[in-house]
Amino acid sequence: MSEKCPNQTALFCKIQVHGRRESFPLLTTNKSAAASKAAKIYADISVLGWEAAIAKHKPQAKKALKPATVGALIEAASRLSSARRESLDAYAKALRRITSAVMGMDSGGKYDFKNGSRVWREKVDAVTLDDLTPARVLAWKNEVLKMANRPEDRNHAAVTVNSLIRNSKALLSKKILPFISQEIPLPSQLWFQGITSETESSLRYKSKLDAAALIASARDELAESQPEAFKMLLLTLICGLRRSEADALQWSQVDFEMGTLSVEDNEFRRLKSKDSAGVIGLDAELVAMLRGYHARSAGKFVLETPKLNRIAFTKRKSRGYRCGSTHRVLLDWLRANGVRGLRPIHTLRKEIGSIIASRDGIFKASRYLRHSDIRITSRLYADTKTPVSAGLGALLSAHSDNVVEAEFKEGILPVKQQPESTETRGVHHQETTK
Repeated sequence: MSEKCPNQTALFCKIQVHGRRESFPLLTTNKSAAASKAAKIYADISVLGWEAAIAKHKPQAKKALKPATVGALIEAASRLSSARRESLDAYAKALRRITSAVMGMDSGGKYDFKNGSRVWREKVDAVTLDDLTPARVLAWKNEVLKMANRPEDRNHAAVTVNSLIRNSKALLSKKILPFISQEIPLPSQLWFQGITSETESSLRYKSKLDAAALIASARDELAESQPEAFKMLLLTLICGLRRSEADALQWSQVDFEMGTLSVEDNEFRRLKSKDSAGVIGLDAELVAMLRGYHARSAGKFVLETPKLNRIAFTKRKSRGYRCGSTHRVLLDWLRANGVRGLRPIHTLRKEIGSIIASRDGIFKASRYLRHSDIRITSRLYADTKTPVSAGLGALLSAHSDNVVEAEFKEGILPVKQQPESTETRGVHHQETTK
Protein backbone atom coordinates (compact mmCIF):
# COMPACT_ATOMS: atom_id res chain seq x y z
CA MET A 1 0.00 0.00 0.00
CA SER A 2 1.47 3.34 -1.04
CA GLU A 3 0.56 6.57 0.68
CA LYS A 4 1.89 10.08 0.99
CA CYS A 5 3.89 10.78 4.11
CA PRO A 6 2.32 13.49 6.31
CA ASN A 7 3.57 16.99 5.36
CA GLN A 8 5.70 15.49 2.58
CA THR A 9 5.30 14.81 -1.11
CA ALA A 10 7.19 11.51 -1.19
CA LEU A 11 5.29 8.23 -1.01
CA PHE A 12 5.78 5.35 1.41
CA CYS A 13 4.37 1.83 1.78
CA LYS A 14 3.26 -0.39 4.66
CA ILE A 15 4.03 -4.10 4.33
CA GLN A 16 2.87 -6.88 6.64
CA VAL A 17 4.42 -10.38 6.61
CA HIS A 18 4.17 -13.10 9.30
CA GLY A 19 2.34 -10.79 11.72
CA ARG A 20 4.96 -8.04 11.48
CA ARG A 21 4.18 -4.70 9.86
CA GLU A 22 6.65 -2.02 8.80
CA SER A 23 6.61 1.26 6.88
CA PHE A 24 9.20 1.94 4.15
CA PRO A 25 9.94 5.30 2.49
CA LEU A 26 9.80 5.02 -1.32
CA LEU A 27 11.59 8.34 -1.97
CA THR A 28 9.50 9.17 -5.04
CA THR A 29 6.28 10.93 -5.94
CA ASN A 30 5.62 8.76 -9.00
CA LYS A 31 2.97 6.19 -8.16
CA SER A 32 4.14 3.70 -10.79
CA ALA A 33 7.74 3.83 -9.60
CA ALA A 34 6.56 3.65 -5.98
CA ALA A 35 4.51 0.52 -6.68
CA SER A 36 7.48 -1.14 -8.37
CA LYS A 37 9.77 -0.33 -5.46
CA ALA A 38 7.18 -1.56 -2.92
CA ALA A 39 6.93 -4.87 -4.80
CA LYS A 40 10.70 -5.23 -4.67
CA ILE A 41 10.76 -4.57 -0.91
CA TYR A 42 8.07 -7.19 -0.39
CA ALA A 43 10.07 -9.70 -2.45
CA ASP A 44 13.21 -8.98 -0.40
CA ILE A 45 11.29 -9.51 2.86
CA SER A 46 9.94 -12.84 1.61
CA VAL A 47 13.32 -14.08 0.40
CA LEU A 48 15.87 -12.43 2.70
CA GLY A 49 13.84 -11.89 5.86
CA TRP A 50 12.84 -8.76 7.76
CA GLU A 51 16.27 -7.79 9.08
CA ALA A 52 18.03 -7.96 5.72
CA ALA A 53 15.21 -6.07 4.00
CA ILE A 54 15.21 -3.32 6.62
CA ALA A 55 18.99 -2.99 6.46
CA LYS A 56 18.77 -2.69 2.67
CA HIS A 57 15.78 -0.39 2.26
CA LYS A 58 15.60 1.42 5.62
CA PRO A 59 19.10 1.38 7.18
CA GLN A 60 18.44 4.37 9.44
CA ALA A 61 15.58 2.49 11.17
CA LYS A 62 17.78 -0.57 11.65
CA LYS A 63 20.21 1.49 13.67
CA ALA A 64 17.41 2.94 15.82
CA LEU A 65 15.95 -0.43 16.86
CA LYS A 66 17.08 -2.17 20.03
CA PRO A 67 19.10 -5.40 19.69
CA ALA A 68 16.83 -8.40 19.29
CA THR A 69 17.77 -10.23 22.49
CA VAL A 70 15.78 -12.35 24.90
CA GLY A 71 16.01 -9.62 27.54
CA ALA A 72 14.85 -6.89 25.14
CA LEU A 73 11.88 -9.01 24.10
CA ILE A 74 10.86 -9.69 27.72
CA GLU A 75 11.18 -5.99 28.59
CA ALA A 76 9.10 -4.87 25.60
CA ALA A 77 6.43 -7.54 26.09
CA SER A 78 6.11 -6.75 29.81
CA ARG A 79 5.65 -3.07 29.01
CA LEU A 80 3.19 -3.50 26.13
CA SER A 81 1.08 -6.39 27.43
CA SER A 82 -2.01 -6.01 29.58
CA ALA A 83 -1.66 -9.50 31.09
CA ARG A 84 -1.37 -10.00 34.84
CA ARG A 85 2.09 -9.47 36.27
CA GLU A 86 2.08 -13.05 37.56
CA SER A 87 1.32 -14.34 34.06
CA LEU A 88 4.02 -12.19 32.47
CA ASP A 89 6.52 -13.45 35.02
CA ALA A 90 5.60 -17.05 34.17
CA TYR A 91 5.97 -16.33 30.43
CA ALA A 92 9.40 -14.73 30.94
CA LYS A 93 10.61 -17.62 33.11
CA ALA A 94 9.53 -20.13 30.47
CA LEU A 95 11.46 -18.31 27.73
CA ARG A 96 14.55 -18.04 29.93
CA ARG A 97 14.41 -21.74 30.81
CA ILE A 98 14.20 -22.72 27.14
CA THR A 99 17.01 -20.34 26.19
CA SER A 100 19.21 -21.55 29.03
CA ALA A 101 18.73 -25.20 28.07
CA VAL A 102 19.17 -24.61 24.34
CA MET A 103 22.37 -22.58 24.84
CA GLY A 104 23.80 -25.00 27.44
CA MET A 105 23.75 -22.58 30.38
CA ASP A 106 22.10 -24.81 32.98
CA SER A 107 25.32 -26.56 33.99
CA GLY A 108 26.66 -23.46 35.74
CA GLY A 109 23.68 -23.18 38.06
CA LYS A 110 21.09 -20.45 38.31
CA TYR A 111 21.68 -19.20 41.85
CA ASP A 112 24.55 -18.16 44.05
CA PHE A 113 24.52 -16.82 47.59
CA LYS A 114 25.66 -13.24 46.87
CA ASN A 115 24.01 -12.42 43.56
CA GLY A 116 21.02 -14.72 43.51
CA SER A 117 20.01 -15.50 39.92
CA ARG A 118 21.11 -12.12 38.53
CA VAL A 119 24.29 -13.34 36.83
CA TRP A 120 22.54 -16.30 35.23
CA ARG A 121 19.62 -14.13 34.13
CA GLU A 122 21.90 -11.53 32.54
CA LYS A 123 23.66 -14.24 30.52
CA VAL A 124 20.34 -15.63 29.31
CA ASP A 125 18.92 -12.19 28.49
CA ALA A 126 21.96 -11.39 26.32
CA VAL A 127 21.22 -14.26 23.91
CA THR A 128 19.99 -12.97 20.54
CA LEU A 129 16.73 -14.22 19.11
CA ASP A 130 18.57 -15.16 15.92
CA ASP A 131 20.47 -17.78 17.96
CA LEU A 132 17.26 -19.16 19.47
CA THR A 133 16.18 -20.99 16.29
CA PRO A 134 13.25 -23.44 15.98
CA ALA A 135 15.74 -26.17 14.99
CA ARG A 136 17.64 -25.76 18.26
CA VAL A 137 14.42 -25.72 20.28
CA LEU A 138 13.23 -28.89 18.51
CA ALA A 139 16.55 -30.64 19.26
CA TRP A 140 16.28 -29.63 22.94
CA LYS A 141 12.68 -30.86 23.13
CA ASN A 142 13.53 -34.23 21.58
CA GLU A 143 16.49 -34.66 23.94
CA VAL A 144 14.25 -34.07 26.97
CA LEU A 145 11.76 -36.65 25.70
CA LYS A 146 14.46 -39.23 24.91
CA MET A 147 15.87 -39.03 28.43
CA ALA A 148 12.53 -40.15 29.90
CA ASN A 149 12.29 -43.95 30.08
CA ARG A 150 9.38 -44.79 32.35
CA PRO A 151 5.81 -44.02 31.15
CA GLU A 152 5.23 -41.53 33.97
CA ASP A 153 8.52 -39.79 33.19
CA ARG A 154 7.64 -39.53 29.50
CA ASN A 155 4.30 -37.98 30.31
CA HIS A 156 5.92 -35.55 32.74
CA ALA A 157 8.47 -34.58 30.08
CA ALA A 158 5.72 -34.02 27.49
CA VAL A 159 3.76 -31.83 29.89
CA THR A 160 6.90 -29.84 30.75
CA VAL A 161 8.03 -29.08 27.20
CA ASN A 162 4.47 -28.29 26.08
CA SER A 163 4.01 -25.90 29.00
CA LEU A 164 7.35 -24.12 28.50
CA ILE A 165 6.83 -23.60 24.77
CA ARG A 166 3.21 -22.52 25.22
CA ASN A 167 4.05 -20.03 27.97
CA SER A 168 7.06 -18.58 26.17
CA LYS A 169 4.96 -18.14 23.04
CA ALA A 170 2.41 -16.17 25.07
CA LEU A 171 4.93 -13.30 25.32
CA LEU A 172 4.19 -12.55 21.67
CA SER A 173 0.41 -12.44 21.63
CA LYS A 174 -1.31 -11.25 18.47
CA LYS A 175 -2.36 -8.04 20.22
CA ILE A 176 1.16 -6.80 20.92
CA LEU A 177 3.24 -8.52 18.23
CA PRO A 178 2.94 -5.62 15.73
CA PHE A 179 4.02 -3.13 18.41
CA ILE A 180 6.98 -5.24 19.56
CA SER A 181 8.18 -5.54 15.96
CA GLN A 182 8.31 -1.75 15.79
CA GLU A 183 10.88 -1.71 18.60
CA ILE A 184 12.77 -4.97 18.10
CA PRO A 185 13.96 -6.48 14.79
CA LEU A 186 12.34 -9.89 15.23
CA PRO A 187 13.82 -12.77 13.22
CA SER A 188 11.86 -14.15 10.29
CA GLN A 189 11.33 -17.39 12.23
CA LEU A 190 10.59 -17.28 15.94
CA TRP A 191 11.70 -20.05 18.31
CA PHE A 192 8.28 -21.70 18.56
CA GLN A 193 7.28 -21.71 14.88
CA GLY A 194 6.80 -25.21 13.49
CA ILE A 195 7.19 -26.87 16.91
CA THR A 196 4.25 -29.21 17.47
CA SER A 197 2.84 -30.13 20.87
CA GLU A 198 3.47 -33.58 22.32
CA THR A 199 0.54 -35.86 23.10
CA GLU A 200 -0.11 -35.98 26.83
CA SER A 201 -1.83 -38.75 28.74
CA SER A 202 -5.26 -38.12 30.20
CA LEU A 203 -5.25 -35.42 32.86
CA ARG A 204 -8.71 -36.25 34.13
CA TYR A 205 -8.91 -36.25 37.90
CA LYS A 206 -9.51 -39.62 39.55
CA SER A 207 -10.90 -39.20 43.02
CA LYS A 208 -9.06 -41.05 45.78
CA LEU A 209 -10.27 -38.94 48.69
CA ASP A 210 -12.98 -39.26 51.29
CA ALA A 211 -13.98 -35.60 51.61
CA ALA A 212 -16.16 -36.19 54.68
CA ALA A 213 -13.36 -37.97 56.54
CA LEU A 214 -10.85 -35.30 55.50
CA ILE A 215 -13.05 -32.47 56.80
CA ALA A 216 -13.69 -34.35 60.06
CA SER A 217 -9.95 -34.85 60.60
CA ALA A 218 -9.24 -31.21 59.78
CA ARG A 219 -11.89 -30.08 62.25
CA ASP A 220 -10.28 -32.17 65.00
CA GLU A 221 -6.64 -31.36 64.19
CA LEU A 222 -6.61 -27.88 62.60
CA ALA A 223 -9.67 -25.89 63.70
CA GLU A 224 -8.17 -24.93 67.06
CA SER A 225 -4.41 -25.20 66.57
CA GLN A 226 -4.19 -23.87 62.97
CA PRO A 227 -7.41 -21.90 62.29
CA GLU A 228 -6.04 -20.13 59.19
CA ALA A 229 -5.06 -23.44 57.57
CA PHE A 230 -8.50 -24.80 58.46
CA LYS A 231 -10.18 -21.79 56.81
CA MET A 232 -7.98 -22.34 53.76
CA LEU A 233 -9.21 -25.94 53.54
CA LEU A 234 -12.85 -24.83 53.80
CA LEU A 235 -12.41 -22.26 51.01
CA THR A 236 -10.61 -24.61 48.63
CA LEU A 237 -12.46 -27.87 49.32
CA ILE A 238 -16.03 -26.80 50.11
CA CYS A 239 -16.09 -23.56 48.07
CA GLY A 240 -13.78 -24.81 45.31
CA LEU A 241 -11.68 -21.64 45.24
CA ARG A 242 -8.27 -21.53 43.61
CA ARG A 243 -5.33 -20.88 45.95
CA SER A 244 -4.91 -17.31 44.72
CA GLU A 245 -8.66 -16.62 45.07
CA ALA A 246 -8.74 -17.87 48.65
CA ASP A 247 -5.51 -16.07 49.50
CA ALA A 248 -6.85 -12.63 48.53
CA LEU A 249 -10.50 -13.15 49.56
CA GLN A 250 -11.97 -10.30 51.61
CA TRP A 251 -14.86 -10.35 54.07
CA SER A 252 -16.71 -7.85 51.87
CA GLN A 253 -17.07 -10.64 49.29
CA VAL A 254 -19.04 -12.80 51.76
CA ASP A 255 -22.77 -12.04 52.07
CA PHE A 256 -23.88 -13.61 55.36
CA GLU A 257 -27.55 -12.68 54.87
CA MET A 258 -27.83 -14.19 51.39
CA GLY A 259 -25.45 -17.03 52.16
CA THR A 260 -23.23 -16.38 49.13
CA LEU A 261 -19.60 -15.77 48.29
CA SER A 262 -18.66 -13.52 45.36
CA VAL A 263 -15.49 -14.35 43.47
CA GLU A 264 -14.30 -11.16 41.80
CA ASP A 265 -11.31 -8.95 41.12
CA ASN A 266 -10.08 -6.79 43.96
CA GLU A 267 -7.22 -4.37 44.48
CA PHE A 268 -4.88 -7.14 45.59
CA ARG A 269 -5.51 -9.88 43.04
CA ARG A 270 -6.82 -10.15 39.50
CA LEU A 271 -8.73 -13.29 38.64
CA LYS A 272 -7.34 -15.83 36.19
CA SER A 273 -9.85 -14.61 33.57
CA LYS A 274 -13.12 -12.72 33.42
CA ASP A 275 -14.96 -16.06 33.34
CA SER A 276 -13.52 -16.89 36.77
CA ALA A 277 -15.88 -14.40 38.39
CA GLY A 278 -19.07 -15.78 39.88
CA VAL A 279 -21.26 -16.24 42.94
CA ILE A 280 -21.14 -19.40 45.04
CA GLY A 281 -23.91 -20.54 47.37
CA LEU A 282 -22.81 -21.39 50.91
CA ASP A 283 -24.30 -24.05 53.17
CA ALA A 284 -25.89 -22.74 56.36
CA GLU A 285 -23.31 -24.53 58.52
CA LEU A 286 -20.44 -22.92 56.63
CA VAL A 287 -22.07 -19.48 56.91
CA ALA A 288 -22.35 -19.90 60.68
CA MET A 289 -18.71 -20.94 60.93
CA LEU A 290 -17.55 -17.99 58.81
CA ARG A 291 -19.63 -15.62 60.97
CA GLY A 292 -17.68 -16.78 63.98
CA TYR A 293 -14.34 -16.22 62.25
CA HIS A 294 -15.49 -12.80 61.04
CA ALA A 295 -16.44 -11.74 64.57
CA ARG A 296 -12.89 -12.48 65.74
CA SER A 297 -11.20 -11.04 62.66
CA ALA A 298 -9.01 -7.96 62.94
CA GLY A 299 -8.68 -7.15 59.23
CA LYS A 300 -10.49 -7.18 55.92
CA PHE A 301 -9.05 -10.48 54.64
CA VAL A 302 -10.66 -13.83 55.38
CA LEU A 303 -7.20 -15.37 55.76
CA GLU A 304 -5.02 -13.44 58.15
CA THR A 305 -1.25 -13.26 57.73
CA PRO A 306 0.77 -14.41 60.77
CA LYS A 307 3.34 -11.69 60.12
CA LEU A 308 4.03 -8.90 57.66
CA ASN A 309 5.75 -9.72 54.40
CA ARG A 310 9.15 -8.23 53.64
CA ILE A 311 7.88 -7.14 50.20
CA ALA A 312 4.49 -5.48 49.85
CA PHE A 313 2.04 -7.95 48.32
CA THR A 314 0.93 -5.50 45.61
CA LYS A 315 4.54 -4.88 44.49
CA ARG A 316 5.48 -8.50 43.89
CA LYS A 317 6.20 -9.30 40.27
CA SER A 318 6.21 -13.09 40.48
CA ARG A 319 3.57 -15.53 41.61
CA GLY A 320 3.23 -15.42 45.36
CA TYR A 321 0.71 -15.56 48.16
CA ARG A 322 -0.13 -13.25 51.04
CA CYS A 323 -0.38 -16.19 53.40
CA GLY A 324 2.47 -18.33 52.16
CA SER A 325 3.16 -19.79 55.61
CA THR A 326 -0.51 -20.79 55.96
CA HIS A 327 -0.36 -22.54 52.60
CA ARG A 328 2.71 -24.49 53.72
CA VAL A 329 1.01 -25.63 56.93
CA LEU A 330 -1.99 -26.92 54.97
CA LEU A 331 0.24 -28.56 52.34
CA ASP A 332 2.15 -30.48 55.00
CA TRP A 333 -1.06 -31.55 56.72
CA LEU A 334 -2.69 -32.71 53.47
CA ARG A 335 0.35 -34.79 52.49
CA ALA A 336 0.41 -36.33 55.96
CA ASN A 337 -3.25 -37.26 55.50
CA GLY A 338 -2.86 -39.01 52.16
CA VAL A 339 -3.45 -36.20 49.66
CA ARG A 340 -0.64 -36.80 47.18
CA GLY A 341 0.45 -35.15 43.96
CA LEU A 342 2.33 -32.01 43.04
CA ARG A 343 -0.49 -29.66 44.11
CA PRO A 344 -2.45 -31.08 47.04
CA ILE A 345 -4.40 -27.86 47.68
CA HIS A 346 -5.58 -27.72 44.06
CA THR A 347 -6.62 -31.37 44.43
CA LEU A 348 -9.27 -30.17 46.90
CA ARG A 349 -10.84 -28.02 44.17
CA LYS A 350 -10.86 -31.02 41.82
CA GLU A 351 -12.47 -33.14 44.51
CA ILE A 352 -15.44 -30.83 45.01
CA GLY A 353 -15.86 -30.68 41.23
CA SER A 354 -15.96 -34.47 41.16
CA ILE A 355 -18.50 -34.59 43.99
CA ILE A 356 -20.85 -32.10 42.31
CA ALA A 357 -20.49 -33.81 38.91
CA SER A 358 -21.50 -37.15 40.45
CA ARG A 359 -24.42 -35.66 42.35
CA ASP A 360 -25.75 -32.91 40.11
CA GLY A 361 -24.14 -33.41 36.70
CA ILE A 362 -21.30 -31.90 34.71
CA PHE A 363 -23.07 -28.60 33.94
CA LYS A 364 -23.50 -27.66 37.58
CA ALA A 365 -19.94 -28.73 38.32
CA SER A 366 -18.68 -26.45 35.54
CA ARG A 367 -20.74 -23.57 36.90
CA TYR A 368 -19.50 -24.15 40.46
CA LEU A 369 -15.86 -24.27 39.36
CA ARG A 370 -16.44 -21.19 37.15
CA HIS A 371 -14.85 -22.63 34.03
CA SER A 372 -15.06 -20.66 30.79
CA ASP A 373 -15.93 -23.83 28.84
CA ILE A 374 -17.64 -27.00 29.99
CA ARG A 375 -15.08 -29.00 28.00
CA ILE A 376 -12.46 -27.95 30.56
CA THR A 377 -14.56 -29.45 33.35
CA SER A 378 -15.09 -32.66 31.42
CA ARG A 379 -11.49 -33.06 30.26
CA LEU A 380 -9.56 -32.16 33.40
CA TYR A 381 -11.50 -31.87 36.60
CA ALA A 382 -14.79 -33.55 37.19
CA ASP A 383 -14.42 -37.28 36.84
CA THR A 384 -17.47 -38.77 38.54
CA LYS A 385 -16.80 -40.57 41.80
CA THR A 386 -19.15 -43.45 40.92
CA PRO A 387 -17.82 -45.71 38.13
CA VAL A 388 -20.24 -46.42 35.28
CA SER A 389 -21.37 -50.06 34.98
CA ALA A 390 -23.34 -51.89 32.29
CA GLY A 391 -26.19 -52.87 34.62
CA LEU A 392 -26.59 -56.36 33.06
CA GLY A 393 -24.86 -58.35 35.77
CA ALA A 394 -28.19 -59.59 37.12
CA LEU A 395 -28.55 -61.74 34.00
CA LEU A 396 -25.66 -63.90 35.14
CA SER A 397 -27.63 -65.13 38.16
CA ALA A 398 -31.07 -65.45 36.46
CA HIS A 399 -31.93 -69.13 37.01
CA SER A 400 -35.65 -69.12 37.71
CA ASP A 401 -38.06 -69.77 34.84
CA ASN A 402 -39.98 -66.60 35.62
CA VAL A 403 -36.91 -64.40 35.39
CA VAL A 404 -35.70 -66.07 32.20
CA GLU A 405 -39.14 -65.82 30.61
CA ALA A 406 -39.33 -62.11 31.45
CA GLU A 407 -35.93 -61.55 29.91
CA PHE A 408 -37.00 -63.37 26.73
CA LYS A 409 -40.07 -61.16 26.47
CA GLU A 410 -38.00 -58.01 26.94
CA GLY A 411 -35.62 -59.15 24.20
CA ILE A 412 -32.60 -59.18 26.50
CA LEU A 413 -31.78 -62.84 25.81
CA PRO A 414 -32.26 -64.79 22.56
CA VAL A 415 -35.35 -67.00 22.45
CA LYS A 416 -34.51 -70.69 22.78
CA GLN A 417 -36.71 -73.72 21.95
CA GLN A 418 -37.79 -75.29 25.22
CA PRO A 419 -37.47 -79.11 25.51
CA GLU A 420 -40.85 -80.87 25.28
CA SER A 421 -42.18 -83.10 28.00
CA THR A 422 -43.21 -86.75 27.38
CA GLU A 423 -46.87 -85.84 27.74
CA THR A 424 -46.59 -83.09 25.17
CA ARG A 425 -44.82 -85.38 22.69
CA GLY A 426 -47.67 -87.87 23.02
CA VAL A 427 -50.30 -85.25 22.22
CA HIS A 428 -48.44 -84.24 19.12
CA HIS A 429 -48.14 -87.90 18.07
CA GLN A 430 -51.88 -88.49 18.47
CA GLU A 431 -52.73 -85.38 16.45
CA THR A 432 -50.38 -86.50 13.71
CA THR A 433 -51.95 -90.02 13.62
CA LYS A 434 -55.43 -88.58 13.29
